[in-house]
Amino acid sequence: MKAMVLHDREKPFRLEERPKPRPGLGEAVMRVRAAGVGLTLVNMRLGRMGGSLPRVMGHELAGEIVEIGEGVSALSEGDRCVVYFYLTCGRCRWCRGGRETLCENFAGFVGGDRDGGFAEFVCLPAENFLPVPEGLSDEAAAVAADAVNTNWHCMRERAQISPHDTVLLIGAGGGVGIHGVQVARLFGARVIAADISEQKLDLARRWGAEETINVRAVGDVAEEAKRLTGGRGVDAAVDYVGHGETFQVAIDSLATSGRAVVIGVGPGEVSFDPLRLVLTERVITGSRHSTRTELIETMEIMARGLVEPVVGMRVPFTEVETIFDGLRNETLLGRGALTYE
Repeated sequence: MKAMVLHDREKPFRLEERPKPRPGLGEAVMRVRAAGVGLTLVNMRLGRMGGSLPRVMGHELAGEIVEIGEGVSALSEGDRCVVYFYLTCGRCRWCRGGRETLCENFAGFVGGDRDGGFAEFVCLPAENFLPVPEGLSDEAAAVAADAVNTNWHCMRERAQISPHDTVLLIGAGGGVGIHGVQVARLFGARVIAADISEQKLDLARRWGAEETINVRAVGDVAEEAKRLTGGRGVDAAVDYVGHGETFQVAIDSLATSGRAVVIGVGPGEVSFDPLRLVLTERVITGSRHSTRTELIETMEIMARGLVEPVVGMRVPFTEVETIFDGLRNETLLGRGALTYE
């Protein structure tokens, strides 16, 4: 099979011919039909999330099962499936309690600690394959597997969005952020989108943002967010960039009892006054991907047309480096997508 393999974190992927994987005990092989590409992969490629080389990256994957290993009963050949990103044990208190993102025996990530889907086929534990509902395309399912389900978990569980809320989304024009605009609106919130270019802000407005902030054009983003809320501040702020500077903006933008949530992974530190946290009951927290159940829910709402995939660049998987260029120079609008012919 053809595979794009990373041998050096500072050098491009190599197109290689590799043997088609064979499933072991409890495993299955999927023919990859579509993949998503976003900033998580930039961080994985740089080694910020662990993993080893050489590696076939890629975790936002959809396709059909073509071979099943011994001991697998929940899958059949021909099943359309999407891949769940995390390699979890399924036995610890967090897994059994429905919060497998906090697994005590976490084994890493698909595409980081085990070969992923920048290849024609991918072999994984059977429990990492989830059914794609009727009416949802392979590409939409691949986008759901990270860009949308991350928001579903964040907005409902961590930011706890309600129809009464005003939400600031920092990095709203990116691959996860633009779907966050849609999910926040689905929960009934008023959305303020912040990003670095008018092109990204135009995209955010197109998908439901009611107010926008160009972070390169205003002196103080937090103060602008307060101005747009009559001085009160926002009820929730979600940071998709994850730098200390951007998460500080999220914290400083909050109203009383507001929630600041970081999703992105980047450098830097933040500061806050513990007394002020006590007096205002503000919440500062993170949000980590989603559970399997939340990914299934995400695909169901997308199959109903309530959230749509926003793809800004679509190329064959052998040209994946092109999308990484767009991510690095911050010009990619929405999500990158790969095709497999």
